[in-house]
Amino acid sequence: MPLKHAKWITGIITLLLIFPIVIGLVGTLLPAFAYFPPLGEHTISLAPWRQLFDQGEFYASLKLTLITGIGAPILSLWLALSLLAWGYQRPFFRKIEALLSPILAIPHAAIAIGLLFLLSPSGWLVRLFSPWLTGFDRPPNWITVQDPYGVSLILALVIKEMPYLLYVMLATMKSIKARESLQVGQALGYSRFTLWRKVLIPQLYPIIRLPIFIVIAFSLTVVDLALVIGPNTPSTLAVTLLRWFNDPDLSMRLMASAGAISLMLVIVLVLASWEVAHLLFRQLTRAERSNGKRFGLTDNILRLGVVLGLFTLLNAFVALALLPIWSLARRWRFPDALPSQWTWDNIDRAMPLLMELSRNTLIVAIVATLIACGISLVMLETKRHATTTATALNRPHVFDWLIYVPILLPQIGFLFGLHILLIYLNLNGDLCAIIALHLMYVLPYVYLTLKGPYLAYQEEYLQQANRLNHRPWRNYVLVKIAMLKPALFTAFAIGFSVSIAQYLPTLIAGEGRYSTLTTEAVAQAASGDRKQVGSMALLQAVFPILVFWLALAIPPRWTKWRLALKTLFSKNSKRNQKCSV
Repeated sequence: MPLKHAKWITGIITLLLIFPIVIGLVGTLLPAFAYFPPLGEHTISLAPWRQLFDQGEFYASLKLTLITGIGAPILSLWLALSLLAWGYQRPFFRKIEALLSPILAIPHAAIAIGLLFLLSPSGWLVRLFSPWLTGFDRPPNWITVQDPYGVSLILALVIKEMPYLLYVMLATMKSIKARESLQVGQALGYSRFTLWRKVLIPQLYPIIRLPIFIVIAFSLTVVDLALVIGPNTPSTLAVTLLRWFNDPDLSMRLMASAGAISLMLVIVLVLASWEVAHLLFRQLTRAERSNGKRFGLTDNILRLGVVLGLFTLLNAFVALALLPIWSLARRWRFPDALPSQWTWDNIDRAMPLLMELSRNTLIVAIVATLIACGISLVMLETKRHATTTATALNRPHVFDWLIYVPILLPQIGFLFGLHILLIYLNLNGDLCAIIALHLMYVLPYVYLTLKGPYLAYQEEYLQQANRLNHRPWRNYVLVKIAMLKPALFTAFAIGFSVSIAQYLPTLIAGEGRYSTLTTEAVAQAASGDRKQVGSMALLQAVFPILVFWLALAIPPRWTKWRLALKTLFSKNSKRNQKCSV
């Protein structure tokens, strides 16, 4: 990209990345200390904190948040490592790798709604064993979802996070030379699990530390999953803060802001404690890892993780399969395993609403992702201009530090600060505001997806094209961008799926004037109308899967289609010339 003034561009983009984060944090921090001029509060005070600490609900929500927010990442990491140790470099494991993309593409709310249909007392799992095994002719009075201990929420988080960690691990295998280590270790008589436990996992962990931190931050602050399948008496701290922020009594916002700051501090403490625990665990297991034993009893932990990991993946696909079944069910009485009557009337009846929601969802997702792709290309090109050697490209740039901040910060912590800015600018409830907030979360994933392929591109191709025909912008598009098509399409698919899944940014910026499939599905999840909710969740899952399929299908066929169109147009132009003669 023939950019001029790369330093100026870097500074402008850096300010654009910092500005919303700083405004959001300041807009949450000042009300936390009772400074909120819209309510007539002009003095600094600790009253919101005293009010927060006097709330018994705060401690109950914090306890539940810590249980689910720490338990789910631990289980996800354990299951992902177990599946990787069991299946890496085995032919059948490629089928499991291919199944990861659909789960990663599907929004969290769709997964949660599918699990709700699967695990509820009247769900498919109870129906499958009733009445021949359980003896139930009516749904039992069990609390299998939204349980007070958050078990169902932990399961939903694991189903979403474990494939992500496994996907990240598979992408880093070449950097630790896992294949060579396995060959050497097995030649020395080490069992597969022992070799992973002693050699490969210690090398793998430092590389995936940041993705693990992202998973922990997400688990501690998730809202849409907790609203659908999490407990509500009490709820997790993020959901409790959302309720306080939306309370008709505007003075509750001061206490909610204090709670949001406390949630940020909790994330910092949990991440620091996680690292300390990792260092202690590494010290305690050093002797065991270097004792030279070819087998170990602790290998059974990985074997158990394989069984549970496969069971988790099975639950995910069964939950997703229930979405179209409920969408097409006309009559499905308990305890029938399948509907006795099928119909398209459910979708036809909801079609006007689905069309409106789909239109809003697609407009926001496509526009936000296209803007993110453009900004990411400029950011990566300015980073390339700022470095002159290949080794310098691997050094952290200012973008590499800032791009992770929106992912690691809790949405509930600074989005309400941005909401105040939107109200001040009279942009609340505006479609552009929704796109801007989505862009904050789409941009990091698009940038990180493009970063590796873009910086690894051999610039000699572009230089040679400029020597033959010095048209820098034309050659940049027709040569460099054309060669990076697979990475661009993949980045677009990932950014699109991230935008589809956004709940809080749409809710806060849209103020109910613009509803998407995600916001409406979460709002309708507790309505009891499983047919309508199933239709919304089905569309919510179909769009990202379709875009991922297109991202895989289009790049290999792009040149063939382009040449075919070029040949077709050239033939038509020749025919027109003959006719005119």
